Amino acid sequence: MIILYGAALSSYTAKVRVALHWRGIPYTEQEPPGGYRSDAWSQRVPMGTIPAIEHDGFFLAESEAIIEYLEEAFTGQPLLTGSAQDRARMRALARLHDLHVEPRVRALFPLIRQSEKRDLLPQLLAALDDRLQRLARAAVCGPYLAGERPSVADCGFAVTLPLARCLLQALGHTLDLPGKLKAWEHTMANDSSVQAALLPWNAATEAWLSNFAQSS
Repeated sequence: MIILYGAALSSYTAKVRVALHWRGIPYTEQEPPGGYRSDAWSQRVPMGTIPAIEHDGFFLAESEAIIEYLEEAFTGQPLLTGSAQDRARMRALARLHDLHVEPRVRALFPLIRQSEKRDLLPQLLAALDDRLQRLARAAVCGPYLAGERPSVADCGFAVTLPLARCLLQALGHTLDLPGKLKAWEHTMANDSSVQAALLPWNAATEAWLSNFAQSS
C-alpha cells in the first residue's frame, strides 16, 4: 500500500493523487510526520517539499519522480504509453507544466494575499496567456493533452488550470483558455478519476479563498 504524504491544499500533492487514481493504485494519505516545513520533515526530505510517498519501506519525494516510479513499480493502466517518441512527448508536456505554466499561476498567489500588489496583474496575465498559447501549440488534445488516453502530461495541468481559474476569479477576472485547451478542460471535468482525485484539493482551495474573502 502506498502512503502519500502531502496536504489537501498542495497542488503537487493533488497532481500525484490524480496519477494514483488514473492508475487505480490503492493508497492512504496523511500529513507529513512532524508537519510540513518542520525540522523532522526536512530530515526526510532535504528540500522540505511535499508530496512524498512511502512504499514497502521505500521513500521518495518530488512529484515527477513519484509518478515515474508508479509507472515502473505497478501494473495496470499506464500513463506512459506508445513508442519511445510518444513517451518522450508526454514527458516533455509534463515538464512544460512544472517549468513554464505552473510558475506563472503560482505568481498570482501574492496578489491574493496582498492587494497592494494587484497592479502587477496585467503583466502576470500576459505572461500566463503566453504560456497557455504555447502549451496549446505543443499539445494534441485528442482529447487528452498527448492523445486518446490520460498520460503523465495531464496530471499537473488537471490541477493547475483549475487553480488558475479559481485565483483569477478571486481577483475579478476569468481564465480565457485557447480553444484546444477548452476542449481538454471539458474532458477533465467529465473524467471521474480526476474529479475524485481533486475532491480534497477543491475543498481546501475553496476554504482558503473563502478565508481570504472574509479578511478582505
